[in-house]
Amino acid sequence: MRVLGIDTSSKTGAFGFIDGEQVVFTEQVKIRPGGSEKIPALLLEAFMDVGRKLDELELIAVGVGPGSYTGVRVGLAIAKGMAFGLRIPLVGVSTLQALATNIQKCSVLICPLAKSRKGEVYAGLYQKHEGFLEELAPPAIWKLEGLAVALQEKERPVIILGEDLEEEQAYLSSILKAQASYGIGKENLVDGARLARLGWVEWEKNKENQLYTALPLYLRRTEAEVRWEERSCRVDV
Repeated sequence: MRVLGIDTSSKTGAFGFIDGEQVVFTEQVKIRPGGSEKIPALLLEAFMDVGRKLDELELIAVGVGPGSYTGVRVGLAIAKGMAFGLRIPLVGVSTLQALATNIQKCSVLICPLAKSRKGEVYAGLYQKHEGFLEELAPPAIWKLEGLAVALQEKERPVIILGEDLEEEQAYLSSILKAQASYGIGKENLVDGARLARLGWVEWEKNKENQLYTALPLYLRRTEAEVRWEERSCRVDV
């Protein structure tokens, strides 16, 4: 299946195109702050460089977060616009799950992280089992102290990965010590081709087109929603 993967949930955006088991291209580009508008033009350029056309696509997979609220919404808008225009289905994929696919070891836990705007982290827990990625704990919001304790209690080696986590890594290292290792280089970034492959797997489960149902994976209400509720309460008083 010919699948395009797109993710704009963090500072580094990713997009990739697979044709069956072949990776046609996979790219990563800095998009923060305010660079998400580059993605459509960069996509067209990438397709032209490899001599392929957008109308070859059969499916679009898009990262739904957790991550930057604005980034996730932009990625969904781009992906949904393309899917609608090309008249092809779309599926949403967890960004943390996509990150976890960067690790191929089967003997370790995989804990992908993304920064939360309130000094916490989004985290999930995965492991490779018989060649497939198994979700042990779905994405959730964690305070670092609680996450460190939860991982420590697993008493298993864990690989922690994610973009711009220097402070978080320093703290987790002080608690987990030799139990933890960390992603290296591009292991800390979503790979568009891997995300596309996850989307393909998701599509094959039930062939459900999520063009109108895929939503950002918000693990807490946005500040805009909180302010709206506060205003409504003041009006009702």
